[in-house]
Amino acid sequence: MSTPMPTPAALAAALSAVAPRAPSVLAAAPVNAFPQIPIPPSLVAIDLPADQYRHTGAPTEWWWHIGTLRAGDRTFGFEINAASFEGNLGIGFTQIMLTDVANKAHYQRTTPFAPPLMFNSLWAENDPVRDWYAQLGTVDNVLSAIALTSPGSGYEPAPKTAPAVTIEGGGGAGALAAAVVAADGSIAQVVLLSPGAGYTATPTVTIAPPASGNDATAQAIHTYVTMSAPWGQVLSNMSVKALLNDQKTGTPVKFDLKLSQLGPPFYVWGTGVAPSGKPGPHLEVNNYYYSLTRLRAQGTITLGDEVFDVTGVTWMDHEYGAFGSGAGPKWILQDMQLDNGVCISNSVSLAPGVDFALNQATPSHATVQFADGTTYIVDSTITPQGDTWTSCDSGRTYYLTLLVTIPQFDACLTVTSLVDAQEFPVPGNPVYEGVASASGTFQGYAVTGTAWNEQALS
Repeated sequence: MSTPMPTPAALAAALSAVAPRAPSVLAAAPVNAFPQIPIPPSLVAIDLPADQYRHTGAPTEWWWHIGTLRAGDRTFGFEINAASFEGNLGIGFTQIMLTDVANKAHYQRTTPFAPPLMFNSLWAENDPVRDWYAQLGTVDNVLSAIALTSPGSGYEPAPKTAPAVTIEGGGGAGALAAAVVAADGSIAQVVLLSPGAGYTATPTVTIAPPASGNDATAQAIHTYVTMSAPWGQVLSNMSVKALLNDQKTGTPVKFDLKLSQLGPPFYVWGTGVAPSGKPGPHLEVNNYYYSLTRLRAQGTITLGDEVFDVTGVTWMDHEYGAFGSGAGPKWILQDMQLDNGVCISNSVSLAPGVDFALNQATPSHATVQFADGTTYIVDSTITPQGDTWTSCDSGRTYYLTLLVTIPQFDACLTVTSLVDAQEFPVPGNPVYEGVASASGTFQGYAVTGTAWNEQALS
């Protein structure tokens, strides 16, 4: 089935509706809703390695890599996300970020990919007897997106014809882009509809001038995410490569990582599925979710002109099915990899009109997995404490320290962001994605570990 070319305005609206990571449907479950015994493996709904592949018919699907990497005494946090909102918003997108803890520096970019030329069913492999891959953007063609550098003024909004966008140079051909004019006569966005081919150098982007007013300007951007693994080794021999050009500074950051899962998969909610109870095809009504929480990572990060050899144990989420249809409620999530071998994913979402507050405990739920794979889903609480950080880009205020209690395991854990500013400032749907540390007690013993602090406080 062919995919129609969406209008530039529709693509701009779709991106603003993206909730970069939507909360699970179990996030608002009532307290004492879960059994206090391990989840039987027979209830797991995930079939690996087959379910590592793309799921035809899933409205939403993504592979999300995060974690802590180290190069000597330098610590880096990172996120590499490739996502499909094919079944609801009609686009793909990537989010890539690096946090340089020593220098308290944060680099990030969110990039939409428009159907049918930049995003289609070939973006990820769905056949489990083939080599696995997921890819948005390409390494070789250096045109992946167009960034607006000045919005200009005096342009005529729809229904008038938008100004022409010309892409020249760079050694390639076939690129096509369109401008979206805001109601005030400025350019709101330039959408790349076709990346063309053969661009080995950055082309020049020109927006036609208005009849009167100030010219808008834009520049070509090279960004990509590629994930791959040979058949039969899709969990033990992953390659993840990514490139971002920081949205504010233009600083290039390149990742070249090899990942290998060391232990059992982590099935969120113990079963890997949150049934909706609604009628219909299972991929269209249920939410499927598993993680690889013990990925041995090694490779390089290139930050500007510096190359760092990095190692670590990182985390991957693969979520697919009926979720993430757009702006969701407020939620907070913490992922933890503790030095006693326990991995925890703890989260809660709140209904509209309900807020988190400093020093106020909020009921939540946690999936807790021991090193041998024994998994529980249990009641917990989250209490924001200490300092907050307010983004100059979005105006949102985020919590930098979170106290997580899990009574069943006599656990009291503090998750602390290692750097304050770690936001993806997506217009309309900003999200905080921050590398963090964990410390406290679990079953009466002191523990420490790496952690992740995620917040969407819309």
